[in-house]
Amino acid sequence: MTVLGHLSKHMNKCTITTVLALLTALLIPGIAMAIPGAGDFTSLESPSGREIADLYNILAKICFVIFVLVCAVLFGAILRFRRKSEDENPEQIHGNMKVEMGLLLAASLIQVFIGIKTIDTMWYVEKLPETKMTVEAIAYQWDWQFRYPDHGGFITEDLVIPAYTNVKLDITSKDVIHSLFVPELGIKMDAVPGRFNYWWVNADGPVNQVGIEPNLEGNTPAKLGTTRSDNTVIRQTLNALSLVQTEERHPNTSGLEQRVTYLAASRKVDDKYAKYDAVEYRGMCTELCGKGHYDMYFRVVAMTPASFAQWLEDQKNGGDKEVDGKEIYDSKCASCHGLEGAGIAGQFPPLAGSEWVTEDNDENKRRHVQVVLEGLKGAVTVKGVEYNGVMQPWFNVLNDDEVAAVVNHERTSWGNAGGEVDSKLVAEVRESLGYPAFSAGGAIPVPEQDLISEGEKIYAACVTCHGADGKKGSAKLANSPKALSDVPGYVSMLVNGTQAKSAMGQSMTDREIAAIITYTRKSFGNDASAVQPAEVARIRKEVTK
Repeated sequence: MTVLGHLSKHMNKCTITTVLALLTALLIPGIAMAIPGAGDFTSLESPSGREIADLYNILAKICFVIFVLVCAVLFGAILRFRRKSEDENPEQIHGNMKVEMGLLLAASLIQVFIGIKTIDTMWYVEKLPETKMTVEAIAYQWDWQFRYPDHGGFITEDLVIPAYTNVKLDITSKDVIHSLFVPELGIKMDAVPGRFNYWWVNADGPVNQVGIEPNLEGNTPAKLGTTRSDNTVIRQTLNALSLVQTEERHPNTSGLEQRVTYLAASRKVDDKYAKYDAVEYRGMCTELCGKGHYDMYFRVVAMTPASFAQWLEDQKNGGDKEVDGKEIYDSKCASCHGLEGAGIAGQFPPLAGSEWVTEDNDENKRRHVQVVLEGLKGAVTVKGVEYNGVMQPWFNVLNDDEVAAVVNHERTSWGNAGGEVDSKLVAEVRESLGYPAFSAGGAIPVPEQDLISEGEKIYAACVTCHGADGKKGSAKLANSPKALSDVPGYVSMLVNGTQAKSAMGQSMTDREIAAIITYTRKSFGNDASAVQPAEVARIRKEVTK
C-alpha cells in the first residue's frame, strides 16, 4: 500500500504540474495581447496604422491558435503515451502519411493566406497616395528637425500636421542612421544620411472634434472626429482594474488633447499648442545612434485643418506678435530714404514732411500703398523738388501686413500725421494692380522648375570642382547629407565659405542661392524639396558673419 500510495501521489503531482503548464501556456499569450501598447492599443489612429494593426492581430491570432494546438498535442501525447512501467515496450510508430500531408497542406494554405494579406497591407501602406503637403524629417545626434518646404521652409522641433490629410514625410539624417517611429500612427522608417526615405500618414483628428470642418483644400473629410475603435472588453476590464484609464488617454476636452507628459531630459512638454484643436503623440528614434539616443523624443501634433492653417500663420508671422514697421523700414528703405526719412539730396526724395505721406485721405493712402507695391520710375516732385530715379517694387517681397506696417511707420513718424492703413486696404490695392494675393503667412513661392533652370546655369561655374555629375572630388554633391538634409549649413557654406571653399554666395542674391541649392537637391540622383528665396533670406540673416 505504501508503494501504491507513493505512486498515486507522484501521478497526482505530474497531473497538477501538466495542467498548470498547460494553463500557463494558454494564458501568457492572452495576457500579453491585453497589455497596453499591444494588440488593439497601437497603430489605430491613422488608416495605415490600422492596416498594420489588423495584420498584426491576424498574425497574432494565427500564431496563438497554432501555439495552442501544438501545446495540446504535445501535452496530450505526454499524458497518453507516457511510459507506465519499466518493462513496457511502447508501440513503434513510423509516421502517418495522411496526417503529414494534412499538416503540410494546412501549413501551405496558412502561408499563402499570410502572404496575400501581408502583400496587400504592404501595398496599401508603402504605395504613396496623392498627398497634399510634404514635411522633411531630419534626424541628427541627438534630436529632430521638421522642415516645411511647401510653406517657406521654416523648421520646427515638433512634427505638426493637419488631420484628415495625406501628408508625405521625407526622412533623412545629417550624421548617422536614425529611425523615425510614431507607434500610434503606424510610422516607422529609417533615416539614412545622403538619401531620403518616405512615409505617408493621415492622422485622425482630436476626439472632441464635432461637426463638419473642411480640410485644407475645402473638402469635407469622409469621417469626422476620431476614427479610433471603441473600447474592447479587455480594455474595459483593464480600466476596471485601474491598469489603464481610457479617460487619461483620450480626455474629451476642447483645445489640445494633451497626451504626452514626458519627452526626455532636454525637452519639456509645454502648452504652446493649447490654443489649437489637436491631438498629440510621442515620436522617437529606434536606432541606437549614440549616447544621446535616449533623448531623441519629439511631439507629433495632428491639428484640425482650421487650427493647422492658423498654426502656419502663427509660425510665419510670429503669431500674436505685431509686424514691426520700423524694422522693415530700417532694413529695406532707409538706405535710400534715410533713417529719419530725410532722403538723399538730388537722388532720393524725403519722406519726412512729404505731401505724399502727410495728407490724411483715402486717395493719398492708396497712392502710398501703390508706390510701395509697384515702385516708381520717372520724374516725381516732392516738396517742390523733382527727382528722377528708380524705386524697386515690393509686391513680391512684402506681404499685406508688412506693407501696411511700413506704410504706417512712414505716415506716423518724423512729424508726419498722414493716418494709418490696414492690410485689407493693401490687399485691395494689390488686387487692383493685378498682383497675386500675398497675405501674411509667407512669400509667394517661385515655381520649382524656374529655380532648377536658373540653378543649372549657375552650376556651370561649379563643374570644375564638383563635376558635371556632382561626384567629382571630395566635396561630392550626389547623395550628400549637406545638400539633402542641412539647408542652413548649405546656405552658410555658400555665404561664409570654409577653409577649403571661398564664400561664393556673398555676391549672390537670395534667389540665386535658392536656385543653385534647389538644382543640386534635385539633380545627381538627389530628390529633395526645393528651397525658396524667402527661406534663404531668413537663414542668411541668421548665419551671416
